Amino acid sequence: MTESIRECGSCSACCTVLGVHEIEKGIYDTCRHVCESGCAIHAERPGSCRSFECQWLRGVLEVDGGIDAQLRPDVCGVIFDYQPHIAFGEMFTVWEVEPGASTRDEPRRIVEGLAERFLVMTVTRSADQKTGPAERRFAGPRHLVSRASDAMWSREA
Repeated sequence: MTESIRECGSCSACCTVLGVHEIEKGIYDTCRHVCESGCAIHAERPGSCRSFECQWLRGVLEVDGGIDAQLRPDVCGVIFDYQPHIAFGEMFTVWEVEPGASTRDEPRRIVEGLAERFLVMTVTRSADQKTGPAERRFAGPRHLVSRASDAMWSREA
């Protein structure tokens, strides 16, 4: 893990989107420990929470050569997450914080740019915002998308 160059501030998008197995929190379930000041158990939070850093927090997201505060997950509605070691190599997961957020201009442009080189999985939030993920879509080089889609379908069978 690299050291964050930013602070989460009032953003708690990962606390409402990502699953945390240590506390049996499902994907798109709001963590029971979220409070006005962020995380009520910050000092004792699970390892997966402690180690998670979205791409905005790491200072990686850029628009026209500059880091854009408008790409903070709670502002743009998307969490960009990088996984360097998966079965297909490197992958970015684009988690929608709000339904349809990944199709807005800036997030869409970033996804398109990432998909030129990497496997990108977009996880969309259900429209009712109560039933977890609605779908997972893959983008990227054709051979990676094919392998990822095949793996996804074989797991669900």
